[in-house]
This record gives sequence, C-alpha cells and structure tokens, in this order.
Amino acid sequence: MALAAGHDSVPVLLWGTAQAHICLGQSQSPALELVPDPFVPVVRRALGGGAVWVDEQQWCHVLVVPLRLAPRHPAEWGNWALQPAMATFRRFGLAVEIRDGDLWLHGRKIAGSGSATIGQSAVIASSYLLRFPGEKFARCIAGSAGFRDWLLQGLKQTMTDWASHAEIPAEADLRDTHVSAVEQAFGWKLLPSSLTAAETVAIEEAVKENEIDDWHEGGRGYTGGIKLNAESWLIERQLDGVAVREMVVRGNLARREIISA
Repeated sequence: MALAAGHDSVPVLLWGTAQAHICLGQSQSPALELVPDPFVPVVRRALGGGAVWVDEQQWCHVLVVPLRLAPRHPAEWGNWALQPAMATFRRFGLAVEIRDGDLWLHGRKIAGSGSATIGQSAVIASSYLLRFPGEKFARCIAGSAGFRDWLLQGLKQTMTDWASHAEIPAEADLRDTHVSAVEQAFGWKLLPSSLTAAETVAIEEAVKENEIDDWHEGGRGYTGGIKLNAESWLIERQLDGVAVREMVVRGNLARREIISA
C-alpha cells in the first residue's frame, strides 16, 4: 500500500491479525536466526528490527503516512507513532510509557515498533500483545537447547503481555479506542475504506518480492545472540578464549556460564 501511495495521499491505518508465524527483519537470514525446520511459516518484512512472533493473539496496527506528514527525522517515527497506542493502553488502565520506540509496563516491554521509508511513505508498525507464547517463539530461535532455555527465562523477565495485567478487551472496543486515539493525536479523521486496484496490484507484487527463496540470504549484523528489549539481551561469545553464554537484564549482567573451554 505504501508503494501505491503518492506524495499527496492520505494517511492510512491498517488493523488486523495474522496466523501464527515468525517475522524476520529486512536484513535477517533465517539460516542464521532460526532452527532448520520451524513449525510455523517464516516471512521477512520490509521493516527493520529482529525476529518476532506474530499470531492471532495480537492486534497489529500499521501507519502508512506520506512523508510530508511524518516527523522529518526517521529516528523520531517510533515514539511519534506509538502515542495513540500508549493512550489506548492507559484508557484500559495499563500505565505504559514510551521508551525509544517501544512501550513498557512495570519495567518490561509490552510492545515494540518497526519502521521504514517505503516509496513516498513512512511506515510504522506495532501491535497489542494480548498473550505471548514465549515457549513457542523460543523453539524457533537458532542455538543450543541451553540457549533456548535461557531465552525463555529471559523473555519472562523482560517482556509482558496484556493478559498478565488486566482483562483483555473486546476487539471492537480496542479498535475503536485506538482509532479515536489516532484521530486525537494527529488531528486526522479516519474512515473505513477498501483497497484500491493500484493497492491490490502493489500488494501482490510485494508479496512475491518478500518471499524467502534462499534460506541463507541476508544475515547482516548477526551476533550469535538475541535482543530481548532495549536494555536486555542474550548472547554466546568468546571471553578470554573461552565460549560463554551471557544474559544481560536491564543493563546488568544477570547470568553467565562457560559453555566450552
């Protein structure tokens, strides 16, 4: 839809769910990031960031905004676009806050965001994570069984979901509240709409272009670890000639173990 949009196009809010899959960032290689045969489909998005789990327990929301209406600096897009989501969470009693393009609740990440310039549009995506099946996500990530065990424990310490804090609202209530928050934050009037012919063609072409034909394609920046949130990560590395596994939580070393001499 962003590729079909022009300089004078109006902003678009996309809202919906998807069947369970792993979604890789635009520069990630499934051969490096994932186990050889994940039990769910794998796709690569045109936005940045790392591997994420997406399923029916998330309501995804994406802004497709002409560049003339977006903040001048792309580094500001995440915090700007998350304002309606923050307001929506708070409307339902969850006191989230924005931190560097993510939403946090009680010291843990409850939503992230990804963005990119596509055509003449700024595209920023996030979601309402209703329930997070951390064990399913961990099963798909490359590494030893020990690495994935640590990953699951790390996810429990650094991420959270809606159901852990409050009753999940009806989808219509959540959607209507989010739409209202978008209108209030940006001064837009959102109206229901259908895909245009040009958008339908562009979507079909984009799907073909983003298919993963080569499992080994990509992989720039792979570090042998995974980012849990902006302040936390799990990594396996060489330390003084010894292979170690380390987990950092909120900027502090939480656990270290020698995995081979």
